[in-house]
Amino acid sequence: MGAFLSVIVLALLLAAAGLRLAKKPRAACWLMVIFPSFLCLAYLRDLAQGPTVLGAAAFVSDQKQLVVALVMLAISIFAALRAQWRWLFWIEWFLNGIVCGMLIYLVFFWKLFS
Repeated sequence: MGAFLSVIVLALLLAAAGLRLAKKPRAACWLMVIFPSFLCLAYLRDLAQGPTVLGAAAFVSDQKQLVVALVMLAISIFAALRAQWRWLFWIEWFLNGIVCGMLIYLVFFWKLFS
């Protein structure tokens, strides 16, 4: 599942950059909203299980990661509403790229370099 998600997120990032370079800024910005919203939903689903199922440390960690995902979602929505601000799109793209890079590292390279 993680490998499939990594490929989808990478395709979203590349498609958004392609749309932005093809002078379709509104479509590119709204495409970038998908990944942070999916992250928020995934963390909320984990947090709905409660600390007894997840464990206290994982529950606290998911709470902290949910805050980061909500900030990313807010930036993504703001960039989609202000599609003419080219610099805001690229900041958003860079933030999503960092998270995508961490996801790819965890899925494909964690066991290799550990």
